[in-house]
Amino acid sequence: MNANTIGIGLVSGAATALLCLGVVSGSGLSVILYFLSAVPLMVATLGWGFAAGVSGAIISALLIAAFANVPMAVYIVMTTILPATAAGYWMNLARPAEEVGGPAGKLAWYPLSDVVVRLAVITAGAFIVAGALIGYGPALVDELVVEMIARLQEANPEFAFTPEGRESFLAFMTGAIPFMQPALWLMILIGSLYLALAITRASGRLRRPKDDWPEALRLPRAGAMILAVAIAGSFVSGPLGLAATTFAGALTGGFTMAGFAIFHARTRGQPWRPFAMIVVYGAVAITLVAALPFFFAGVLATARPMPVSPGGGPNPPTGTPPAST
Repeated sequence: MNANTIGIGLVSGAATALLCLGVVSGSGLSVILYFLSAVPLMVATLGWGFAAGVSGAIISALLIAAFANVPMAVYIVMTTILPATAAGYWMNLARPAEEVGGPAGKLAWYPLSDVVVRLAVITAGAFIVAGALIGYGPALVDELVVEMIARLQEANPEFAFTPEGRESFLAFMTGAIPFMQPALWLMILIGSLYLALAITRASGRLRRPKDDWPEALRLPRAGAMILAVAIAGSFVSGPLGLAATTFAGALTGGFTMAGFAIFHARTRGQPWRPFAMIVVYGAVAITLVAALPFFFAGVLATARPMPVSPGGGPNPPTGTPPAST
């Protein structure tokens, strides 16, 4: 650890804090910037090591606590700062390929697929803890529903919920929020990691060879097993069911991203690819139901052999972190 490493960490932490604090303004641009808040910490960890990431995480948390409040700092630490630093650390892990049956003189890098599964678990855990801290439940959702109805009535004075309709909407939102939040946030984190890798590679600081994301982004079978257990648990009432729903949501986001990766891999070199991209992502933007085929494609892809990790050697065993280089 040297002054340069610490300096990079402090700058990255300040950048993450600034991007997170800007969301308080409520403008559309600030929300987009908030979605990118994990990128600076990821770049620092990928390019300058874990020490830079940790120092950035600490300063980011302190700045948010000082300029906003402690609950917001805790929330951002769990949902953004911790996953960003952890993802950078895992992507930097490697060990000699001969240790896992690969050629001598090569490195086997930690598989992208395992990083995504771990990010899903962290994301789910973060939202479970955050929900417990803020007292997530029907009472809180009821407040959100009241606010949403008020906004809808402002836009359309003739809009009104019947008592039965309001109760149905409340029940739907109580189950939908813990599912949708981690699913969408995991997708944002995966996109942030892709962007951070590109930035770090362009700076010349990235040691990991370039992953072929359309081919490498396939979740391991362990992810499908966790998803199955989470879906079964989501039918249980009470806090346990909400926790299981959160895990199901996060993993659904991961498998959906794997499905999109398959789509990108299968359309390579096709003259109609740009048109297909516009149609597919336009449909998903209009209705999330359009993403269902990609989710199922991502789940089905777990039955296929995992691709070789960059560096010439096979993937390290799933769930076994290689020694850090």
